[in-house]
Amino acid sequence: MVKTPPQVRCQGRSNCNACALRREMVCSEVSLESLIGFHAGIDDFDFEPGAELFAFDSSADAVYCLRIGAVKMVHLEPDGGVRIVRVLKAGDVAGLESVFRPRHAYSAIAIDRVRACRIPMPYFHGFIDGHPALQRRLMESSQAALAEAQNWLAQIVGGNTPVRTRFARLLLKLATGRDDRILRFPGEDMAAILGVTFETVSRVTSEFNRLGILQKGQGASGRSHFRGDLAALERIAAGEPSTGRRAATKGRSKS
Repeated sequence: MVKTPPQVRCQGRSNCNACALRREMVCSEVSLESLIGFHAGIDDFDFEPGAELFAFDSSADAVYCLRIGAVKMVHLEPDGGVRIVRVLKAGDVAGLESVFRPRHAYSAIAIDRVRACRIPMPYFHGFIDGHPALQRRLMESSQAALAEAQNWLAQIVGGNTPVRTRFARLLLKLATGRDDRILRFPGEDMAAILGVTFETVSRVTSEFNRLGILQKGQGASGRSHFRGDLAALERIAAGEPSTGRRAATKGRSKS
């Protein structure tokens, strides 16, 4: 049986003036007057979970401003292995590291349903050249991306920090900022990020579930999101012991 590939649909031209995330996007410092006509060459795309925005080593012909959903940036190792190096969310730009490079250094893959504005690279270059404010914003975004990548490596990927602590840090990175929702990665992806086995991820997930720190989301969102006790995760991420809501409730009932 042939598996149907994730679909990508063009939803028509973008309207930068009406974008709810305009102040969070890379063009936030550009005036509304200057944006007139900018969106003439920009299309909105919907990506289903698992769809590629662009592939590793493909031609860097566009950048993608994320409006809805999240994207994992994947690096292809020389031995054929894959490594997730960063997660982008709404307001971030996928492909920013390749603005002045001929080819993409990573693959960008939709984690959940993603809507993104596709800006052709020549068009983006021309807009940068004509708007000093955008040049400054682009430098700030590039520095923030580099800092996030370094933080990702230092706090989550390597070192002698216990897996339980790094797992909590990863979950906090995947928090959506909407209540207690956390993006739900497949166990194999979690293992690849942390540099551990799938069995180890399953064990820690089961522990957090037992303590009430991490639960599956309800309804349709349960496939793509966890519900998490963010305060407990922050304590674990800082290296402190935490028993979570469920264990704390049991402790009170015994006293």
